[in-house]
Amino acid sequence: MEQKIRCTIHKFHAAISLVATTILRISSTMTTSCFAGSIFLAAAGVTTAFTIRPPPILTTKHHVHSSSSLFSSTQAQGYLDTLSNKEADGTSTSNFWGAPRNEQEIIDFISEAVFNDVSHHDAASNALNDNVAPTIDQHLQRIEVISEEPPLVIVHGFLSTEHCDDIVNAVIGPEEASENSENAKNQLKRSTMGAKQDKSQQRTSSTAWLHPEHCPKPLDEFSARVSNLSGLPTENFENMQVVRYQPGQEFQIHTDHLDSFNDMDCGGRLATCLMYLNDSEDNVSEESSHNNDETFTGGETFFHEFDRAVSPRKGSALFWWNTIERPGSKGYDKNMFLNVDLKLRHAGLPVLSGEKWVCNKWMHPLPFPHGV
Repeated sequence: MEQKIRCTIHKFHAAISLVATTILRISSTMTTSCFAGSIFLAAAGVTTAFTIRPPPILTTKHHVHSSSSLFSSTQAQGYLDTLSNKEADGTSTSNFWGAPRNEQEIIDFISEAVFNDVSHHDAASNALNDNVAPTIDQHLQRIEVISEEPPLVIVHGFLSTEHCDDIVNAVIGPEEASENSENAKNQLKRSTMGAKQDKSQQRTSSTAWLHPEHCPKPLDEFSARVSNLSGLPTENFENMQVVRYQPGQEFQIHTDHLDSFNDMDCGGRLATCLMYLNDSEDNVSEESSHNNDETFTGGETFFHEFDRAVSPRKGSALFWWNTIERPGSKGYDKNMFLNVDLKLRHAGLPVLSGEKWVCNKWMHPLPFPHGV
């Protein structure tokens, strides 16, 4: 009974958020600048008198490749081939995500985009605890489609556990700070949110930004796979953001794209790739948990629209589009105004114990200054 009450409260809170956002949109024609600064508050959570507790965790279901694939590897490769057809300004995109796809089409496309890459075999093999390069069938078992439309997928083994460790180790913690590193991008600082980079109790984690020189190979491989997955060129990516959550810290329900982001030279945040850099205790075997002091509890990524709480697994990546308009969709133009897709609202639930580490790659329709 208590669990049902907590879930009902969480959904009621999100419903308030949706109503508030809708009201803001109706009034946007009269007060556009006010709306741009306010939508995040509606999408990221309305202050209430009650506390949201984590919803129940749903068991992950891996989808296995079937012999009756609706979208053949040849067709999938055809979509990947469009990546090589650059436009004159270098902002070419794959059109795969521009039309609704079924589950099997998405699985086949991702298997080709992410895993059918010789340079990835060693890392993927490590993630499978095997000395032999994984087969395509093994790859397909690690792709989970939470939603076909709008697309929301989990790709397990997106990066090796060693590369995840390298990314965490490239971050400078407060205890390591010195006068020389005080202003370093890769030093952890209090997280901010919105176009004005404001601090807020809605987001209480710490963040650092990694540039290629901080961690070359892991960042290059991650960016290359995100590019293959999204169909967007790496020059359209922001630098990698690494986020640390300590006990009690969270990121309340929000969207990654804001209307105000359309004013940036690179355009709004089209898509997000979020990868977990360490394991939740839910994803560690009982035998290994006794020797692992880097796990944590809580900290699931909750998608209200799909009533799904994703339990973090080291090296697994979540991918979704933040906007209603996507490359390849009818009428899409890289210079157009992008509207947020509220179905992709999500929250980083509070960490209960230990430290949670994640990293983000945000993608834009146009080149991002000093990105990748």
